[in-house]
Amino acid sequence: MSKRFLALLGVAVAVMAFTLTAQAQTPAKQAPAKKFAPKRLPWGDPDLQGNFTGKDNMNTPFERPEEFAGRRIEDITPAEMDKANEARRHRALAGAPYPGGGSRARGVAIAVPIHWFDSLDAVNVRPWFVTDPPDGKVPPQTAEATKRAADQAASRRGRGTADSYTDRSLGDRCIVMGTPAGKMTPALYGASYQILQTKDYVAIRYEMPHETRIIPIQGRGATRQQHNVRALSTYFGESVAKWEGDTLVVDTTNFNSKVNFRGASTNLHLIERYTRTAARTVDVTMTVEDPTTFARPWSFSVPLIEDDGQPIFEYACHEGNYGLRNILSAGRTDDKKGIRSSDSVDAQADLLDEFGEQ
Repeated sequence: MSKRFLALLGVAVAVMAFTLTAQAQTPAKQAPAKKFAPKRLPWGDPDLQGNFTGKDNMNTPFERPEEFAGRRIEDITPAEMDKANEARRHRALAGAPYPGGGSRARGVAIAVPIHWFDSLDAVNVRPWFVTDPPDGKVPPQTAEATKRAADQAASRRGRGTADSYTDRSLGDRCIVMGTPAGKMTPALYGASYQILQTKDYVAIRYEMPHETRIIPIQGRGATRQQHNVRALSTYFGESVAKWEGDTLVVDTTNFNSKVNFRGASTNLHLIERYTRTAARTVDVTMTVEDPTTFARPWSFSVPLIEDDGQPIFEYACHEGNYGLRNILSAGRTDDKKGIRSSDSVDAQADLLDEFGEQ
């Protein structure tokens, strides 16, 4: 066997070895994930209907937490989510005695119903909710918004939290609990939703406090093609829907001045996108626009899980409507004691002696 042949053979073996090594180190190309095809209703629209829960979204930070600084949502591994979930449930358990207020410093807990503890076993699937901007943070507020908030605070200066029924929130007064955007980010409990569809309308029901939005679909039936005049404003704004492929897009404006979503109210423009991404999952993406409040538009996304075991439960707000009466009567009792009414136990001077403080 000639030296030349042996040399050529050696080169061939080396090339083959290099090629095999390179192939082993190069990740195999995966076939693109097949797009989920939702079921269709008789008139052809994607079927979004069902009973849904956001129960396992509880404990999820709205913005990107510092532990994931510099990371994207898609960068977070399952192992990191498991670790984050364990820490979040631990924090929820530590705060469990005080969901209704109270004082950790004084060890004063305010009794609440057992169903206020849905957060204790939540298994989050998202590391955080804000998807745009990429840093996972709500954009800074404008100077106009900062001044507006300062003016509102100044107008309340000198007032207690129960001087009048107008000092209480819309939720305390059983009128409405947040905007459509705020209602998609669950707090302690009541995170059940229901979506119902007809050819001309879609209805979205919320557990707290039994609010229902009936949203017309553009171009169908007697539905208007655009928003009403500005003078027609409501707590939930005015919504018009349309289909973009398999996504229901709900465009909402004309909020009244009594609602507030992170500082935005009358100029709030909300674009909601509902997409069934799996047999039991509807992804809800909200884009928030208000140039008088935020430096730029921004978005967040929340998954809703279909679960007939979590239907909307009766929400009576406060039984017999005594809650608000009792808040105000307690405020009058504080007045007689010379105490400024406050929601904070730490601010209640009548408790100082009881806890041995000066």
